[in-house]
Amino acid sequence: MASLDNRDSFAFASHVEVGVLRFRERSGLDFEDFAVGQLFKHRPGLTVSQQDNAEEALDTLNQAMLHYDARYAARTEWGRSLVVSTLTIQRVMGMTSKTFGKTVRLLGFADIAMTRPVFGGDTLYAETEIRAVHDDGEPSWGRLGVITRGVNQDGAVVCELSYELLVYRSAAVPFARAGY
Repeated sequence: MASLDNRDSFAFASHVEVGVLRFRERSGLDFEDFAVGQLFKHRPGLTVSQQDNAEEALDTLNQAMLHYDARYAARTEWGRSLVVSTLTIQRVMGMTSKTFGKTVRLLGFADIAMTRPVFGGDTLYAETEIRAVHDDGEPSWGRLGVITRGVNQDGAVVCELSYELLVYRSAAVPFARAGY
């Protein structure tokens, strides 16, 4: 086993050295790390339960019986309860947080498309394609145009979210300067 005394410094892709033998997990990529055409597959996935779905329907006052009444849903074209769209979007966007952990803010959605139904028991994954990288001259951040797709366990795209966000540049991240 190597002695810690013989090492001057450590280099980890997943961590930043903040002091002698002290490290902080890296949270997200810097604006300079992004390029048009990159595709990020966000992991781990998340299995959505019917209980998650029923709670989301109740929390959002969504009274559509299709989301929580199995007997009613069995008589529809899908034959079973559908997961509430807002739950699908929340989970897919949440899975992007490791990649976009240095987001200043989300500027807005250009398009939200729910392309296939999601059911309780489905496992969702997310992937994001970088469509545009804009250097607007702001010294603290840059602007990205992205499409994030929700993909189910069978590889079918269940939603596509097109949006823009601001991401901090490497030298401008507030918590990095504070030694957080």
